[in-house]
Amino acid sequence: MARDWGWWTEQKLDILSDYLAGFSRASTRAKTTVYLDLFAGQAENLSRERTRHTIEGSPKRALAIEPPLTVLRFFELPGNAAQLDRSLKAAYPNRDFKVIPGDCNITIDETLVELTPLNWAPTFAFLDQQSTEVDWSTLVKLAHHKRHDKPKVELWLLCASGLLPRGLRIRQDIDTRVVERMSNMFGTDTWLDALEATRDGTLSGKQFEAELTNLMRWRMENILGYKKTRSFRVINTNGREIFDMIFATDHDIGDKIMKWSYEKAKKQQPSLQLRAKLSRQQAREEERGEISLFDAADFAAEPLPPGYEVIPDDLPPHPPFRRR
Repeated sequence: MARDWGWWTEQKLDILSDYLAGFSRASTRAKTTVYLDLFAGQAENLSRERTRHTIEGSPKRALAIEPPLTVLRFFELPGNAAQLDRSLKAAYPNRDFKVIPGDCNITIDETLVELTPLNWAPTFAFLDQQSTEVDWSTLVKLAHHKRHDKPKVELWLLCASGLLPRGLRIRQDIDTRVVERMSNMFGTDTWLDALEATRDGTLSGKQFEAELTNLMRWRMENILGYKKTRSFRVINTNGREIFDMIFATDHDIGDKIMKWSYEKAKKQQPSLQLRAKLSRQQAREEERGEISLFDAADFAAEPLPPGYEVIPDDLPPHPPFRRR
């Protein structure tokens, strides 16, 4: 059954499409590219703001890239994997892809063994988890997959820094399962220092969120050995910062492509947010039997506010917060 997605999810997927297009063009000489989608989801879903608007999921977007990505592996839980496989085979019957059912933290081992003959090829992994589903050990396996003389697998990870802290800061006794999942994702329990500092007022809530994202970036660079990381803060219609998309790469060209993709997305955020607000307003007016003077779709191309500038995210991560 199709899910309804907010505009911020569509924007995240638009960034993916933009980046993969540049990634594929930049890899033309290699003639082989590998795409790994560890939380593939569904082939398509519905827009929450735009009536009857279908949003294509990451699998269809990856398969639509030109020049084509050559080897694609989609990981999904068994309940959804069969439907995804049927949908993609009907739309792309002649492409080299596989839908792999099961927990990606487990099935990644066999897949990377299968792809060992291609460990020289440009490889991109999309880790679009909901909160803390990916294990740090999976990131380690991806980072170590490539041949020693080739750039590591590029990672694009959803880090739910804006969602995770909500309950954590006010609960005095955290469910041990939550602590375990958080520590499994970060590969360390040092994030607990920032949590305690937030509870005693040393850090604000926003600082705690920033520390979580920084911790992941710092460990990607200093533990996994990636040359560069970048983060993109995703907001919802109310302006709430809900998660960060963290990109890790060893390649200067990859970094330039993602920098461009992020800057393009940042420029679009104000108009997309406005369109969603107007769509909500229009829906409320229609429920009351009122007629809106404007169609929310008319504002899709709203120009940037005067003086609006993209703030480049070029600062490197700092050492993780630790209590003295």
